[in-house]
Amino acid sequence: MAFQITKEWLINLPEEFEKRVEEDKIIFWKTGITVILAAFRVPEETGKVVLLNRIQEKIPENTLETLVSTKGEIVGLGYTQIHKALGEKNRLSLYTFTASDTSCLQTAFYLDDPEDLPWAKSVWEGLVYLPDSDHPA
Repeated sequence: MAFQITKEWLINLPEEFEKRVEEDKIIFWKTGITVILAAFRVPEETGKVVLLNRIQEKIPENTLETLVSTKGEIVGLGYTQIHKALGEKNRLSLYTFTASDTSCLQTAFYLDDPEDLPWAKSVWEGLVYLPDSDHPA
């Protein structure tokens, strides 16, 4: 099912996910999987490639895998690592940043089962960008 995150971003998730909004984030969850999304504007003087290069410089050293994606007008950067939360079990995490010329969608997938990683990657690759017709590229 497609969920509208902003007027520019859609994510496709199965219907069994619960949803809530917390501060400036949208959180989807079901047993074993949590997906957190936050969108922000790309500073005009920065641009999407410069933004992702800056993010890439800050990727933690304990990253398991780094991913790069380009699809039409959008570019993406992602990485996996083990998320260790105090008092909780360790979870495999996929953190992604998908940027257009005007906005960036930051997504975090927290997975109890590492076997869900291909699914998380496919959700990331399936993000839909709807260009803002008020601001032609």
